Amino acid sequence: MNLKLKKVYTVSKKGKPEKPRLFLQHLVCEAAGFKVKGEVYIKINGLTEEVVLQNFPFEDGEDVHTVHVACRKSKISGKERPLVDTAGDKYCSFLDINQKIEVNVYKQGNKGQVIIRPLEYKLFENSTIPTPRNERIKLLSICAGAGVGTSVLEDTGYFTPVQEIELEDDSAEVLLHNFPNSTVFCGDLRDCQDIAEVDMAFITAPCSEHSSLGFQEGNVMNDLVLATAKIIQSSKAEVLFFENVPQYYKSNAWESLKNLLKDDYPFWGQKELEAWDFGSLATRKRTYAVAFKDEKRFLSFDFPAAPKLRRKKLKDFLDRSSVQHEWKSVRKFMDYFNSREAWKDRSLDLTFVGKDAERIQCIPKRYTSQCASNSHVLSDNGENFRFLSIDEIKRIMGIPDHFTFTENIQKIRKYEMLGQSVDGRVIKAIANRLAYTFMKVKTKASTATETLKKHVQSYCVSNCGQLELLLS
Repeated sequence: MNLKLKKVYTVSKKGKPEKPRLFLQHLVCEAAGFKVKGEVYIKINGLTEEVVLQNFPFEDGEDVHTVHVACRKSKISGKERPLVDTAGDKYCSFLDINQKIEVNVYKQGNKGQVIIRPLEYKLFENSTIPTPRNERIKLLSICAGAGVGTSVLEDTGYFTPVQEIELEDDSAEVLLHNFPNSTVFCGDLRDCQDIAEVDMAFITAPCSEHSSLGFQEGNVMNDLVLATAKIIQSSKAEVLFFENVPQYYKSNAWESLKNLLKDDYPFWGQKELEAWDFGSLATRKRTYAVAFKDEKRFLSFDFPAAPKLRRKKLKDFLDRSSVQHEWKSVRKFMDYFNSREAWKDRSLDLTFVGKDAERIQCIPKRYTSQCASNSHVLSDNGENFRFLSIDEIKRIMGIPDHFTFTENIQKIRKYEMLGQSVDGRVIKAIANRLAYTFMKVKTKASTATETLKKHVQSYCVSNCGQLELLLS
């Protein structure tokens, strides 16, 4: 069976007296292929400290009990979604209430199996999982979100996703949906022990604390730096690819991460690029960074230059006229805007845009809020406006058509997931250059890591093209 999902879960409690409860919700049950009202066979192994649940009988029928899969109706799709809720003294031998456990989901055909064991995490020991041979570039996505960036990388035809790491359950659901042949870890980075061996890692760390649209507290990533570095080192990736807001690269977190990695990755480069320059209708200024183990591969890489192109207009990205949208009153918006003292100096130049507009505001996580910093589609008569649709945003941001959401994801969460994602055109342009370096340098560097530490001076090419030494 293939590992589909690994989720970190805290043992809850049930009943009086309180007993350990295993409450496996939709994400786990659907990944395992458990069907509503279907029978699940459960076996407890005290020696290996494992609870095994599967939808087919055990060969050894001793000490096996069964439960039927319950359900909860989705408020979004209206469909019944499976869940397993089981509790009892039988789990007390090695599971404690509030203890962290890892839930491993395996699947092959119609057979599904869930293996639950106490969480094992060793900060100073790396654990690398071999991956199947693949002639494409094997990809690990860290802080993957819903997988938009991963989908863009896959769409180049050069990359194969093999593992995604993400905290949010609904984002993990979208990852499982879009990358059925990959493995998803759903949980905190600091609980992620087993990492797939890959060729490239794509890292999109949380940016809200550094973004001009966020709180700008700037240092919450510090407590994730060690975990991020450990994951990267465990992956044995040859190349690292980072995307984030420009302010992130001025943070202590970024400097700490580079210092932890520079012995393994001595060669660094970064560049600030604007998505609008690459053909997007929406602005999205981000800094992209790369790191290499091999100097030849590093020297064969250049960030792409913005192409000379014919600018598209808003009407080129809009849905067909047959698609129905919800329109709102411009007058009511302006009445509200004028009543807000805090908004008196805000520009409305890109708040309402007509079909011939060639530029709109960056699409943020909170796009659906009624705010002057969001761009809205203006009706032909200028009296009404509407938000961009999900499909329109995907086209504007260059997201592949094959990337889709599951039917159980709330509409507002779809907007949030897209707003937190990446611009596909820039990612694809850089990805093609990175793929070129793999072709240029076909084999991994033969020089041992220890030799690198002794003889190689780490350096970085800055955003302005200046060479900078990375000092200890």
